[in-house]
Amino acid sequence: MPIFEYTCNQCKKDFEKLVFAGEDKNISCPNCTSKDVIKKMSATSFMGASMGKCATTFPKGAS
Repeated sequence: MPIFEYTCNQCKKDFEKLVFAGEDKNISCPNCTSKDVIKKMSATSFMGASMGKCATTFPKGAS
């Protein structure tokens, strides 16, 4: 269940939302309740299971 970042076009606030499958079309701003929001491009949109357990760990031999 990924967390996505959004920007509200109405009040211009940024917010994060845990999005379950099928809920991505019903996102509303927690500040003003507008549904006029856009999904931001962020690192959370690209991370997957292949990235490993934690982004703070270094691969072997790197330091």
